[in-house]
Amino acid sequence: MMSSASSDSTIDIDQENIIKLNVGGELFMTYRSTIMKSDATHLINLVKQTSTRHEIYIDRSSELFQDIMLYIRENAILVKDLKKLQALLKEAIFYNIKSMIDKVQAAIIEAEELQEKQDFKPKVVLKDIRQMYDTFQSSTITKPKYKIIEEKDGVSQDYYLIDIVYIKDINRCFDHGKAYCSCSSSPKLVLIPKNAI
Repeated sequence: MMSSASSDSTIDIDQENIIKLNVGGELFMTYRSTIMKSDATHLINLVKQTSTRHEIYIDRSSELFQDIMLYIRENAILVKDLKKLQALLKEAIFYNIKSMIDKVQAAIIEAEELQEKQDFKPKVVLKDIRQMYDTFQSSTITKPKYKIIEEKDGVSQDYYLIDIVYIKDINRCFDHGKAYCSCSSSPKLVLIPKNAI
């Protein structure tokens, strides 16, 4: 069983090894050895110059310092947000942590690539069927050519759109309850397979 005197001396030794870092007004405590074993050159220099009895004040972001300490302790970067990674890179440069700078730069490239994929939206064009129908019916307008590709069970078939026709539905109109109602017509595409031409 450890005596009270020896346990008190262990606490004193631990307290001698603990350093206090006041970063942007927030207090962080860690073992001197944690900093000294890291490659955080700026922090190592500050720790060397300061007694453990004194607080080291650093005028930087306390929020980002949590990520700095996580890296020093665990060699891990958990930040995924691009803006925060860019800010974290500035902090890693300030503290002169070379290995962290490389890892944060790699994480920034990865985050930028991910953002580009998320930002990419295919261009969508809405074609008015009635306007297309009018174009096909007109004798004065040069008719555009449309091609439709149908894919089914891994097989694709190309079609040319040669016309659009409106066919009145035989069934009763939902709005007026009449068969062959004028509002019940719907456009149908007249297609011809490309290989048939």
